[in-house]
Amino acid sequence: MLAMSVEANKALVRRFYAEVISAGNLARVEEFIGPDYIDHNAEGSGCGPDVVRAHVEALRRTFPDFGLRIDEILGEGDKIVTRVSGRGTHSGAWIGIRPTGAVVQVKGINIDRVADQRILEHWGEADTIGMLRQMGVDPFAD
Repeated sequence: MLAMSVEANKALVRRFYAEVISAGNLARVEEFIGPDYIDHNAEGSGCGPDVVRAHVEALRRTFPDFGLRIDEILGEGDKIVTRVSGRGTHSGAWIGIRPTGAVVQVKGINIDRVADQRILEHWGEADTIGMLRQMGVDPFAD
C-alpha cells in the first residue's frame, strides 16, 4: 500500500469535490475512487466507482447547477475531514418532492479515507432538514 502525506490526501479530496461533485465530471470518477470504495451512507448500494457515479447522477438530476465549496479541511493519518457548503436549484424530483425552483443551500461534514491515491471510504452528514425547509416542506408535519 502506497502511503500518501496528509497534504497529498487533502489535495486529492479537494480535486475530487471540485471536479466530480461540483463540475459533475463523471469521466474522472475512477481517478479518485478506488475499486472497493464504500459509501457508509449508502450501504447496500454496492461498492466502487459506480456508487459515486450513481450519487452524482442523482444529485445532478435534482440540482443540475449544484456546486460544493470546502469551508474547512482537516487531516490525520488516512482520514480527511471536510466541512462543506453546497448550493443548487431544486429542478428535479427529490425523495418524492416535486421541483420547487428553490435555490437550496446545505451544509455538511464529510470524512473520506484515502489510500493508494484513491478515496476508499466515505461517511457524511448534511443538513437535510434545512434543505426540506428551503423547499417549503415541513419535515415534522403529520
